[in-house]
Amino acid sequence: MKKLLTLAALVLLAACSSEPRPEPIQLDYSNLSKIYLDTQDLRIIDRSKSVPTWKPYVGHLFKPKLTDAINRLVTDRLQAAGRMGHATLIIKDATVSEQPLSTTSDFESLFTRQQASKYIGRVELSLEAQSPVDGSIAMANAHATYAVTLPEDPSDYEKHEAYRTLLTELMAEVNRNFDKAIRTHMARFILSGPRPAHTPMMMEAPTPRGDSAMPQTMHE
Repeated sequence: MKKLLTLAALVLLAACSSEPRPEPIQLDYSNLSKIYLDTQDLRIIDRSKSVPTWKPYVGHLFKPKLTDAINRLVTDRLQAAGRMGHATLIIKDATVSEQPLSTTSDFESLFTRQQASKYIGRVELSLEAQSPVDGSIAMANAHATYAVTLPEDPSDYEKHEAYRTLLTELMAEVNRNFDKAIRTHMARFILSGPRPAHTPMMMEAPTPRGDSAMPQTMHE
């Protein structure tokens, strides 16, 4: 039995030593269509009570953090394009936790890496906008949850790739749910596109009478 355990440990060690270095996770949602809000500004408030650093939370161990991804998604998708009114995006929850899974202890388990835990990501957002005309408020809420499993004794590379998968899929679900909520509950605050910048009209100076060809100077 000791020889079998030693052999299994050697196989696991060899597999870990041959793993590639994790590639950085890039955040880019610029390929998604813009939602133009009929407000003059948009601010983001993080009320998720910061990122917990105690068990079972693990989000602080990875970069970029979940809140970084949310901020990038909001920046790439939402744009204040009106001339009045305000919009506020509130991050209510943005956490990643680890939960153990039950495993077996039979003979086959000595040669098989079982799925022993899972990362669970949770996001909850709320978008509020206020009309400058009558003071009425519209609100859109969205939440998403996604989980990905990890094998026994996961390497740093496996943890990193599990987080990459979780972040990608979780943000895709957040985007779908948030888009639907905004278009359903805040349709009156959505513009078809960015409004052109307002430029004051300049009055053309009258052509002076007489033979003079000197231009007239306009004084404000």
